[in-house]
Amino acid sequence: MTLGRYVIPNVSVWAFEARVGETSPVIEARPAYYVFRLDSLILAGTPPLAEIREQVLDAARLAKKRDLVARRAAQLEQELASGKSLADAATAHGLSVQRLGPFPRVAPPPLLQDSPLAVGAAFGLRPGAHSGLIQGTNGYLIVQTLSRTPADSAAWLKQKEAQRENLMQPARQARIQAFLAALKARAKIVDRRKQLFAPQASGG
Repeated sequence: MTLGRYVIPNVSVWAFEARVGETSPVIEARPAYYVFRLDSLILAGTPPLAEIREQVLDAARLAKKRDLVARRAAQLEQELASGKSLADAATAHGLSVQRLGPFPRVAPPPLLQDSPLAVGAAFGLRPGAHSGLIQGTNGYLIVQTLSRTPADSAAWLKQKEAQRENLMQPARQARIQAFLAALKARAKIVDRRKQLFAPQASGG
């Protein structure tokens, strides 16, 4: 399920196993916690056109908009390739240029968090260069790197072991849990406490 630009996991799995009127458990996702209620279920199959006319029209309009955006984005890319600046090309098309950062590779700004290709391009370009057309989740992006500050290797080396421990700890914990779960699944337990603690019959 998608709300805006955020994907909410596990909702559809729960919905098709729930009963009408049932409320979901709390689902953790970005940027919040969610609770859903199943109000209705519709049988599978192709519904009559009269019932879905608006949805069909909306889908057709969206397809046309996407086609228009793709053509405008390709034209903008061609203008940049001919030497036009990113700011001038955007202004000519009625678009705005957003300046982001500075930011580290592991913590990009919210606008780029769902576009790893754009983040990779930002760190792969030399200062002043711009990327080609990048298709994102909700449209197209062109990234221009303005400047780059090299990482402080000395500072990183000082905290390398702590960082490694933080990264390894969840993996260790997961292995331990998997091991214990496997032991529990294979274990055969016979409860003989009643026999062991039963009062002994006195001898005659």
